[in-house]
Amino acid sequence: MKALKTEELRALTVEELLAREKELRESLFKIRMRLATGQMSKMADITATKRNLARILTEQNRRHEAAQ
Repeated sequence: MKALKTEELRALTVEELLAREKELRESLFKIRMRLATGQMSKMADITATKRNLARILTEQNRRHEAAQ
């Protein structure tokens, strides 16, 4: 999974960020299910997905703090 760049995230709208967050949460769930059933081949996918999710949540928090 490709790492999301800060510049890319800042260019997205709030709705797009929410959609990406939902997409990554679903992806993380599917990865965990593959891991539990023994079908997981690349452990780095879990780390990359978690980091991208954290980047999105950080950007959402930054925008929320800036609005106040």
